[in-house]
Amino acid sequence: MKAIFKKILITLLAVGSFSLASASEMYIFQTTDAKIDNNKAKLYIGTPVKVLKDVDAKNSLVEISGMVFGDKLYINKDKSLLLASVEKSSFGKDGEIKKVQAIIEKGYLASNPLEIWEEHEEFFYENCTQCHAAHAPEEHSMLEWDAILQTMNGFAQLDAQEAAYLARFVKATSNNGFYPKAKK
Repeated sequence: MKAIFKKILITLLAVGSFSLASASEMYIFQTTDAKIDNNKAKLYIGTPVKVLKDVDAKNSLVEISGMVFGDKLYINKDKSLLLASVEKSSFGKDGEIKKVQAIIEKGYLASNPLEIWEEHEEFFYENCTQCHAAHAPEEHSMLEWDAILQTMNGFAQLDAQEAAYLARFVKATSNNGFYPKAKK
Protein backbone atom coordinates (compact mmCIF):
# COMPACT_ATOMS: atom_id res chain seq x y z
CA MET A 1 0.00 0.00 0.00
CA LYS A 2 2.85 2.36 0.89
CA ALA A 3 4.49 1.79 -2.50
CA ILE A 4 1.26 2.56 -4.37
CA PHE A 5 0.78 5.79 -2.41
CA LYS A 6 4.38 6.85 -3.12
CA LYS A 7 4.00 6.10 -6.83
CA ILE A 8 0.78 8.15 -7.03
CA LEU A 9 2.38 11.06 -5.16
CA ILE A 10 5.49 11.02 -7.35
CA THR A 11 3.36 10.88 -10.50
CA LEU A 12 1.22 13.81 -9.33
CA LEU A 13 4.32 15.86 -8.58
CA ALA A 14 5.80 15.03 -11.99
CA VAL A 15 2.64 15.94 -13.89
CA GLY A 16 2.14 19.23 -12.01
CA SER A 17 4.32 22.30 -12.21
CA PHE A 18 7.14 20.47 -10.44
CA SER A 19 10.41 20.84 -12.35
CA LEU A 20 13.34 18.48 -11.92
CA ALA A 21 15.72 20.61 -13.93
CA SER A 22 17.02 22.33 -10.80
CA ALA A 23 17.69 19.04 -9.01
CA SER A 24 21.16 17.71 -9.54
CA GLU A 25 21.20 14.14 -8.23
CA MET A 26 18.14 11.92 -8.23
CA TYR A 27 17.66 8.16 -8.06
CA ILE A 28 15.70 5.63 -10.09
CA PHE A 29 12.61 4.80 -7.99
CA GLN A 30 12.05 1.42 -9.64
CA THR A 31 13.47 -0.44 -12.60
CA THR A 32 11.99 1.12 -15.71
CA ASP A 33 12.23 1.43 -19.44
CA ALA A 34 14.06 4.40 -20.92
CA LYS A 35 15.63 5.58 -24.18
CA ILE A 36 19.37 5.85 -24.67
CA ASP A 37 20.50 7.09 -28.10
CA ASN A 38 17.07 6.18 -29.54
CA ASN A 39 17.48 2.58 -28.32
CA LYS A 40 15.27 0.81 -25.82
CA ALA A 41 17.01 0.66 -22.47
CA LYS A 42 16.43 -0.22 -18.83
CA LEU A 43 17.49 1.83 -15.84
CA TYR A 44 17.66 -0.15 -12.61
CA ILE A 45 16.26 0.67 -9.19
CA GLY A 46 18.43 2.87 -7.00
CA THR A 47 20.74 4.04 -9.77
CA PRO A 48 21.93 7.60 -9.15
CA VAL A 49 21.33 9.94 -12.07
CA LYS A 50 22.04 13.60 -12.73
CA VAL A 51 18.99 15.40 -14.08
CA LEU A 52 20.14 17.56 -16.99
CA LYS A 53 16.83 19.08 -18.06
CA ASP A 54 13.12 18.58 -18.49
CA VAL A 55 12.39 17.27 -21.98
CA ASP A 56 8.67 17.95 -21.64
CA ALA A 57 5.98 17.87 -18.93
CA LYS A 58 6.35 14.10 -18.53
CA ASN A 59 10.03 13.28 -19.21
CA SER A 60 13.52 14.30 -18.12
CA LEU A 61 16.95 13.90 -19.66
CA VAL A 62 19.31 12.28 -17.16
CA GLU A 63 22.97 11.30 -17.15
CA ILE A 64 24.35 8.04 -15.76
CA SER A 65 28.00 7.29 -15.22
CA GLY A 66 29.42 3.77 -15.03
CA MET A 67 31.75 1.12 -16.40
CA VAL A 68 30.93 -0.38 -19.80
CA PHE A 69 30.68 -4.11 -20.51
CA GLY A 70 28.92 -4.61 -23.85
CA ASP A 71 25.28 -3.59 -23.61
CA LYS A 72 25.46 -3.04 -19.84
CA LEU A 73 26.69 -0.25 -17.59
CA TYR A 74 27.89 -1.23 -14.11
CA ILE A 75 28.95 0.60 -10.96
CA ASN A 76 32.47 -0.93 -11.15
CA LYS A 77 34.79 -3.34 -12.97
CA ASP A 78 33.62 -6.24 -10.78
CA LYS A 79 30.17 -5.95 -12.37
CA SER A 80 28.78 -5.89 -8.86
CA LEU A 81 25.77 -3.72 -9.54
CA LEU A 82 23.98 -3.07 -12.82
CA LEU A 83 23.03 0.56 -13.58
CA ALA A 84 21.60 0.38 -17.10
CA SER A 85 21.28 -1.91 -20.09
CA VAL A 86 20.48 -1.19 -23.72
CA GLU A 87 18.94 -3.37 -26.45
CA LYS A 88 20.55 -3.90 -29.87
CA SER A 89 23.54 -1.70 -29.11
CA SER A 90 26.66 -1.37 -27.01
CA PHE A 91 27.77 1.37 -24.66
CA GLY A 92 31.29 1.23 -26.05
CA LYS A 93 34.62 -0.38 -25.26
CA ASP A 94 34.58 -2.87 -22.37
CA GLY A 95 36.15 -1.55 -19.20
CA GLU A 96 35.88 2.13 -20.05
CA ILE A 97 34.12 4.57 -17.76
CA LYS A 98 31.38 6.33 -19.65
CA LYS A 99 28.60 8.85 -19.11
CA VAL A 100 25.40 8.18 -21.01
CA GLN A 101 22.20 10.18 -21.32
CA ALA A 102 18.73 8.70 -21.07
CA ILE A 103 15.19 9.96 -21.33
CA ILE A 104 13.02 8.77 -18.45
CA GLU A 105 9.56 9.53 -17.10
CA LYS A 106 9.82 11.93 -14.16
CA GLY A 107 7.61 9.67 -12.04
CA TYR A 108 10.46 7.16 -11.86
CA LEU A 109 12.82 9.63 -10.19
CA ALA A 110 13.17 10.10 -6.43
CA SER A 111 15.21 12.59 -4.47
CA ASN A 112 15.70 10.46 -1.33
CA PRO A 113 17.51 7.16 -1.95
CA LEU A 114 16.46 5.72 1.39
CA GLU A 115 12.75 5.83 0.45
CA ILE A 116 13.45 3.60 -2.52
CA TRP A 117 14.62 0.75 -0.34
CA GLU A 118 11.98 0.69 2.44
CA GLU A 119 10.23 -2.47 1.23
CA HIS A 120 13.53 -4.13 0.31
CA GLU A 121 14.90 -3.40 3.78
CA GLU A 122 11.81 -4.90 5.40
CA PHE A 123 12.19 -8.04 3.26
CA PHE A 124 15.88 -8.24 4.19
CA TYR A 125 15.25 -8.08 7.94
CA GLU A 126 12.25 -10.44 7.77
CA ASN A 127 14.34 -13.10 6.05
CA CYS A 128 17.71 -12.53 7.65
CA THR A 129 16.60 -12.44 11.29
CA GLN A 130 14.79 -15.76 11.38
CA CYS A 131 17.96 -17.61 12.40
CA HIS A 132 20.39 -14.87 13.50
CA ALA A 133 20.80 -11.15 13.99
CA ALA A 134 21.08 -9.47 10.61
CA HIS A 135 24.10 -7.40 9.71
CA ALA A 136 23.41 -3.87 8.53
CA PRO A 137 24.02 -3.71 4.76
CA GLU A 138 26.71 -1.02 5.13
CA GLU A 139 28.82 -3.37 7.29
CA HIS A 140 29.97 -5.22 4.16
CA SER A 141 31.15 -4.47 0.62
CA MET A 142 29.32 -5.63 -2.50
CA LEU A 143 31.77 -8.52 -2.98
CA GLU A 144 31.40 -9.59 0.64
CA TRP A 145 27.62 -9.58 0.21
CA ASP A 146 27.98 -11.82 -2.86
CA ALA A 147 29.74 -14.43 -0.71
CA ILE A 148 27.35 -14.06 2.22
CA LEU A 149 24.27 -14.35 0.01
CA GLN A 150 25.60 -17.46 -1.73
CA THR A 151 26.08 -19.10 1.66
CA MET A 152 22.78 -17.96 3.16
CA ASN A 153 20.55 -18.60 0.14
CA GLY A 154 20.47 -22.32 0.90
CA PHE A 155 19.20 -21.63 4.41
CA ALA A 156 16.75 -18.88 3.43
CA GLN A 157 15.40 -20.92 0.49
CA LEU A 158 14.66 -17.89 -1.64
CA ASP A 159 13.63 -18.29 -5.25
CA ALA A 160 15.75 -16.59 -7.93
CA GLN A 161 13.58 -13.43 -8.02
CA GLU A 162 13.62 -13.04 -4.22
CA ALA A 163 17.38 -13.60 -4.11
CA ALA A 164 17.95 -10.93 -6.80
CA TYR A 165 15.63 -8.51 -4.96
CA LEU A 166 17.57 -9.01 -1.73
CA ALA A 167 20.98 -8.85 -3.42
CA ARG A 168 20.20 -5.54 -5.14
CA PHE A 169 19.25 -3.96 -1.82
CA VAL A 170 22.29 -5.08 0.18
CA LYS A 171 24.73 -4.23 -2.61
CA ALA A 172 23.21 -0.80 -3.30
CA THR A 173 23.33 0.10 0.39
CA SER A 174 26.68 -1.60 1.13
CA ASN A 175 29.74 0.34 2.26
CA ASN A 176 30.85 0.73 -1.37
CA GLY A 177 27.39 0.83 -2.97
CA PHE A 178 25.55 3.75 -4.50
CA TYR A 179 25.19 5.89 -1.40
CA PRO A 180 26.81 4.50 1.74
CA LYS A 181 26.98 7.97 3.30
CA ALA A 182 23.21 8.53 2.99
CA LYS A 183 22.50 6.17 5.91
CA LYS A 184 24.83 7.98 8.32
